[in-house]
Amino acid sequence: MHIRRIAISIVLLGLALAVLAALALAVMRETPGTNTYAQLAASWLQGRLDTAGPCFDNDCALFEGRTYIIFPPMPAVIALPFVALFGIDFQFFVPLSLVAFALTGLIWWRIGERETGNERDLTALMTLLVLFATPLAFVTLRGDHVWFFAQSWGVLFSSAAIYFALKRNVLAAGLFIGMAFLCRQMTILYLPFLYVLLLDRETPLFRIDMAAIKRGFSLAAVPILAVLIYFAYNYARFGSIGETGYSFIFPAEFDAATTSAGDFLQYRVRELGIFAPDYFLFNFIYMFIAGPHVEFAGRYMTQMSGFDINGASLFLVTPVLLLALLAPWNRAFWFGLGTCAVILGLTLLYHSNGFSQYSAQRYALDWLPVLLVLLLRGIKREHVPVLSILIAYSMMVTLAMIVFGGILGNA
Repeated sequence: MHIRRIAISIVLLGLALAVLAALALAVMRETPGTNTYAQLAASWLQGRLDTAGPCFDNDCALFEGRTYIIFPPMPAVIALPFVALFGIDFQFFVPLSLVAFALTGLIWWRIGERETGNERDLTALMTLLVLFATPLAFVTLRGDHVWFFAQSWGVLFSSAAIYFALKRNVLAAGLFIGMAFLCRQMTILYLPFLYVLLLDRETPLFRIDMAAIKRGFSLAAVPILAVLIYFAYNYARFGSIGETGYSFIFPAEFDAATTSAGDFLQYRVRELGIFAPDYFLFNFIYMFIAGPHVEFAGRYMTQMSGFDINGASLFLVTPVLLLALLAPWNRAFWFGLGTCAVILGLTLLYHSNGFSQYSAQRYALDWLPVLLVLLLRGIKREHVPVLSILIAYSMMVTLAMIVFGGILGNA
């Protein structure tokens, strides 16, 4: 048993170091002019809400002749001091993503200690799972682009909200979920789950007294403020509090002369809309059924020619997540599972499943922190050998997808 423990520890450490090496390579390869949050921050510094020129990616909106960055503003706030110092050519978004990556790992170490009763092996395995066997490693690796940068910080803030809810710090939980909302909008749906985490086991869920009113107001105060800020931001740009700019993305004026792998997203948005039932089957298959897929070509079908950039099923890449169903089926379990289901259900109707992801489905990061809490409550010390093998498998698959995807994507 001692030899087996050493062997699996060496394997886990080796895989973690390999992912960290890939992250270090991403830092060295980052170039300016790739993350539109630099443009957004630069626009604010110029006293404007639109961009001064064409945006760095295709997901910008064209409204009344002006180009706008459509994404929630919090990541631009994070980048603002760096853009103020280094200008719009600031090119260290991957290191900023690594800061969020490290802090997320620290938070889940603390959550693991709390939920497992300081079981060091379970806590270490949980931290490895979060950092190296979920889509978090991939979005950190790609932090030089706007979508991934927002998700890396969104995961940090939503994880912090859960941590402080578990510690019964209601104001901090509300603060961080408000910040998460300004990175990834659907994290606002965490609020009922966070409220349940704040309750003592003996406190009735539907008791209405001054303590409940104070608790609910304290939790919701900052998120409500964040929503109002977002509404005001939308109104200032597009004249409507509910218009985020997604209605104006992929205009014909932005069409490139050459086609790209993402052209189908333009067709979807223009002809079917941002949300539509037509997308359900595609998104469902990639979330639950599709595995990593390398395409082969040539006379003998032996030459690797491409990689499926729509990713693979989260539950095939990281099957250990299914052990969340072993958690006690109490009210926190059902509220948590319901939160995951609602957010997942909405993304199954969305025009994109994440796209350009050499990993599992990255939109799962919007609800994954909730499922991770349930997983912690379902695993026990006697599960450590099986968990070690499953997590090593997931780390290996995640690393392989990143490596092959990156090689074939740059071929």
